Amino acid sequence: MQTAAAERYLDLYSRFADGAPVQTPVEVSLEELARTLYCTTRNVKLILRKMEEEGWVQWQPGRGRGNRSQLVFQLERDAMLLELAQRMAQRGEYKPAFEIIHAHGKGSPVKDRFTEWLELHFGYRTEVLDGKRHVDTLRLPVQTPITTLDPAAVYYAFDAHMIRQLFDPLVHFDASSGRVVPGIAHAWECNKEATVWQFHLRKGVYFHHGHELTTDDVIFSLERLRAGTSHSWLLRNVVSIESIGARTIRIELAKTNRIFHRFMSSAMASILPRDLVERDEEAFWKCPSGTGPFMAGEWNEDRFVLSVNKNYYNGRAHLDGVVIAFMPPEHGASSRKCWEKLILDHDLPDLKPDEELVTFEMLCKGCTLLTWNLGKEGPQQSASFRKAVDLLIDRHRMIRELGEGRMYAARGFRPDDNTPLRNIRHDPVMAKALLREAGYDGTPITLYTSSFNVEDAQWIADRCGEYGIPVHVKLHDSNGYKNSDLVNEADTIHYGIVFAQDEVCEIESYEQHGSFLKEHLHPDFRAWARDKIDLALASKTTEERRLILGEIEERLREEAHVLFLLHKKTNTSYHPGIKGITMSPLGWIDFKDVWVQSHTG
Repeated sequence: MQTAAAERYLDLYSRFADGAPVQTPVEVSLEELARTLYCTTRNVKLILRKMEEEGWVQWQPGRGRGNRSQLVFQLERDAMLLELAQRMAQRGEYKPAFEIIHAHGKGSPVKDRFTEWLELHFGYRTEVLDGKRHVDTLRLPVQTPITTLDPAAVYYAFDAHMIRQLFDPLVHFDASSGRVVPGIAHAWECNKEATVWQFHLRKGVYFHHGHELTTDDVIFSLERLRAGTSHSWLLRNVVSIESIGARTIRIELAKTNRIFHRFMSSAMASILPRDLVERDEEAFWKCPSGTGPFMAGEWNEDRFVLSVNKNYYNGRAHLDGVVIAFMPPEHGASSRKCWEKLILDHDLPDLKPDEELVTFEMLCKGCTLLTWNLGKEGPQQSASFRKAVDLLIDRHRMIRELGEGRMYAARGFRPDDNTPLRNIRHDPVMAKALLREAGYDGTPITLYTSSFNVEDAQWIADRCGEYGIPVHVKLHDSNGYKNSDLVNEADTIHYGIVFAQDEVCEIESYEQHGSFLKEHLHPDFRAWARDKIDLALASKTTEERRLILGEIEERLREEAHVLFLLHKKTNTSYHPGIKGITMSPLGWIDFKDVWVQSHTG
């Protein structure tokens, strides 16, 4: 079925036969058909002839003056529309598939039927290529676009997850054990003061384009990160980065940092190939080359294709490829359901009903929150006003009414053992008293959020409105953090934060350029927080470091610079024959270790 021809059929059907059963003759003229198809009558005749050859229509031209022509539609619209959308999806054209359903399927069940079909289209599948080669592919739908694959510019969790598939940092952080483990560097050490760190590189680590990684690539990548990027904070105390011998990197710091190796495990500190980036950086980011377990392939508005790096130094992935399909939020299923019940192996026998699937749930290390812009005049400058809004938000009611993955009320950045038991204060009476104390005069508040969080933001706006605080919710796009005007215009921003590494990501929130939290804090608070961070980095124990960083979080809460809102969970369900399913700390499926247990008999 040719897409263009099928779309013309649907255009004609919608114009002349919508609501009428198929096989019913419809009186038309060539001129009317030409206007509908935006072409000449001569071209209309050619189009009709091809449709007749396909068996889609019957065309009976009118004979003589006053006799109109007759057109008989042979195919039911919804059947053709569904088949056309399915064919588009099979070619990876997901966005056009939803667009054509939206254009021609209003009021019909086609969208629901297509969505059901997509659930079978996605998941794990073994395909035979060239009649002999078996290729294991995982197809996953997301409604989260990739905004960048540049480690120096990454801001969102999904981008960071995809960067980890393509690139490697010097070392990795194992969240399950809380330990730093080898990556590109097989060993490392620091001096007694933790001001000089040395990393020893593996031999035989190759970028996807065949270039062997050297100390030159490491120095280039870290210096690039250091040179005024969003994540230069990772290296803000670095004095020098140099090569010691053929395979050792020496990094000297101005101040003690006892967890600097954990800084170097960040996705933002991934190592890039100097030769390709310097040759043509714009071209490089269209198809980047790293050392990671997967290589970048096709990348467009519909999908991002990964293929396995067969020579990965840390062991070949079991999958041969991963296809990330970008689902348009306005046409697809709920974004919160994109990863649920879609990890299916279509080739395993006796697929059980949904209730037999294995469900993997994880409470995200992070929370949703509101930051108040203290760089702008407005009611939010008053601590009493900020505290009043905090007391007006009944987080437990919010969870009950909005449901889905919203699990617990948040008192701080991360959940702890007491989170399920904790009752966060909701006190409208005290809130009203604080509003009077603040001298609040009904000035509207502008709240920015993304489409992913708009439901929560609107709920908050509605509750504030009940107590005389008008809140205008505005949406920002995926690159909102890059828009300084947006950050400056907002009175408050609602968003979610996820910690891949507890301490490093917490520090990132205070120091990353463009971070909503950092940009909204008063400069005096930021300076105070930086001094605290330096004390924490010099601490010899995790407990002491945690205590010092906790002081910053406590002040954020007590002075209501931040309103901590909710902790959410993420989950996926999959056939028990699929093994190696784990969730990264960022809440996404780790692709490298996914495999299928073979069945015989």
